Amino acid sequence: MTQSLDLSRLRLSLLSSPIHFELHDYATVGSTQDLVAAAAAGGAEEGLVVFADEQLAGRGRSGRRWVAPPGSSLMFSVLLRPASSAANWTTLSLAAGLAVVEGLAQAGGPPTRLKWPNDCLVGDRKLAGVLAESRSSSERGRVVIVGIGCNVKWGGAELPSELRRTATACDLAGYDVDRTSLAVAVLGRLGLRYQQWVDQGFGALREAWLARAAWIGQEVIAQQPSGPVAGRMAGLSEQGELLLETASGPIAVAAGDLDLAVGSGLRLGSRGEG
Repeated sequence: MTQSLDLSRLRLSLLSSPIHFELHDYATVGSTQDLVAAAAAGGAEEGLVVFADEQLAGRGRSGRRWVAPPGSSLMFSVLLRPASSAANWTTLSLAAGLAVVEGLAQAGGPPTRLKWPNDCLVGDRKLAGVLAESRSSSERGRVVIVGIGCNVKWGGAELPSELRRTATACDLAGYDVDRTSLAVAVLGRLGLRYQQWVDQGFGALREAWLARAAWIGQEVIAQQPSGPVAGRMAGLSEQGELLLETASGPIAVAAGDLDLAVGSGLRLGSRGEG
């Protein structure tokens, strides 16, 4: 099991970040997202970060559970107060995902690719995920809370068999990663990518995201609320939409889940997040 984070080292390492991060670390919480949301409702400043060794009610996209043994993962939520139009906020999860894969590279983690819209993969197994939630703050308008979870050390952990088939961790991929070093790297990249997003929009990050994207040029199935659509993954729009080339022509998918069309038993994260 990993040790608690070294907050003193984290604070010192992040002094030059464009965001002033206020860091808090807990052994066990219900949900870091909910703790940050409560603080936001009370007027907390942008940059509040809540870490937890264990979440009893952690969640991913679409209300899925985030499954992780105590101390096995880097899990935290960040409070952001972007001034841009709410229509642009959906791309914040893409910016955060980019920061995660860049941070993993800096911290000596495994080579990782981005799966639209919010997962980070090693091969075809999920290593990390991002959840961005927009909420109303009674004190200062709407906020975005970005939750990040990355599986670091799972050695010896008892996990559901379906997660063993679809998820992985840094140590299971053969990489010994220190959680504090990873937190420093991911938050450092998040501060830089968030500032770039604020100043120039997601379009300025699009090429960097695509350079790290999984499944470009491959046949995929986008699971939308209106039903699945199959096509070849062509890229992303500047608004973060998935661009597919289908039998009936090109389309843009604004929201949904993505699977490979071949060997589609993958359905990563369909039963849980971890």
